[in-house]
Amino acid sequence: MRIKLKDGLLFLAGLLLAGSFMTYKVKASYNPILSSSSSRYDAQIVNQPTIAKGYPLYNSGPYDTSASTTSADANGSQYNNDYVRVMQTKTTKTGSYVQLRYFNKMIGWMNAHGIKSATLSQIALATMKQSDAIGTALLAPSGSKKAITVSNGFADLAHNTPNNGDGSVVYPLASLQKAMTGAMIQQLIDSSKLSASTTLAKYYPSVPYSKNITIKQMLSMTSGLDNTDITPDDQMTENQAYNSVVKRLKSTNSHQFDYSDANYILLAGIITKITGKSYAANLQTRILDKLGMKNTLIVDDQSPDTKAVVAMGYVGNNKTNYTGTHAVSMPRLSAIPGAGNLLSTPSDFYQFVLGLQNGQILTAKQYQQLLSYGSVYSGGFYVTQKGIKYNNGSFGGTSFHTSYYARNDNYHLALVFTNQGPLANNVSTKTFAQKMYDVATYY
Repeated sequence: MRIKLKDGLLFLAGLLLAGSFMTYKVKASYNPILSSSSSRYDAQIVNQPTIAKGYPLYNSGPYDTSASTTSADANGSQYNNDYVRVMQTKTTKTGSYVQLRYFNKMIGWMNAHGIKSATLSQIALATMKQSDAIGTALLAPSGSKKAITVSNGFADLAHNTPNNGDGSVVYPLASLQKAMTGAMIQQLIDSSKLSASTTLAKYYPSVPYSKNITIKQMLSMTSGLDNTDITPDDQMTENQAYNSVVKRLKSTNSHQFDYSDANYILLAGIITKITGKSYAANLQTRILDKLGMKNTLIVDDQSPDTKAVVAMGYVGNNKTNYTGTHAVSMPRLSAIPGAGNLLSTPSDFYQFVLGLQNGQILTAKQYQQLLSYGSVYSGGFYVTQKGIKYNNGSFGGTSFHTSYYARNDNYHLALVFTNQGPLANNVSTKTFAQKMYDVATYY
């Protein structure tokens, strides 16, 4: 029987089509996946120098590990010793391959021999060492139950005392304290003992333009008040500190954002006037005792009675650490009650920021009110980034710095207390805190 030309062409087309299907199936079965896992864990890229070009990074990894599928980075040598997040693992006849994320960037698949597992603590400490950050840091990668604390360097080199986050070493809290003052003012507002529109004139009428300055403006640093730091010869009582700032402050009657300790020193004085108790007594009962902050110490006219080591301040120069030293000035701290007269630890301050939302200090609604008084700064926090709050503390001319950078709900968070400066490459403490926040977020 003859096959017509048309039928023959159809027959040949069918054979070709079948052949293409067969070719496709063969390619699809190249390096088949034998097993897979979606478990995620932290790791470090290693062993790259032992191989001429390092372990390749593949775009499609276990599906086709031919040279044509390698990523633009070609191999993993440029990431050698960097920390990554393993997103998934697939095992094939040629070995196991892991999909890697470097911070928020997916960089490809690598043979599992090119990595070794790591912990968040290892990554956090390595990040501190990379930036020559001497001090203690607390990171929350996914809520309070997984928070970790790491320390680098010495709190007191002369006595061989390392930095530590267990309360045996305390650091000047500096301006992070302002959030505590703001929280107590919010408590008084919620109990109708004060309002956001109350003027400063009710409590400190001698301050110029006090009738034009509201509690809201003081909380948001838009009061027009300004002052310069002082270091008195002796430690001050609270009342001496309040009187001192009233005498030396400047009041401009301008209501643009202008950061000044004077606002929170006078807010501390207002807390005292309303309650009839010292700022220290209010802080102790309203916050420290409620949260079990046993490693937070108040500095006034008396030095705190503690067995903890008060961290020394040091100067470094990118090559050599501890080239200069200075101690915490207790008189200087005593002059700024409400704005920076505390010694504390990252762990204690962490308990405080949690208490601001869980009802121990403020409810979530009250906390949101505290953050609503200004567009730049409000209640002790900068509020310029949507979904993020942060603050930084320091004392001019010293190496003490504190930084807090967190998602609004503290699910990802970094607290960094350092006692040496500057950081490597003159990176700012705020920028470094953001980097530690990224570590908490992606690892």
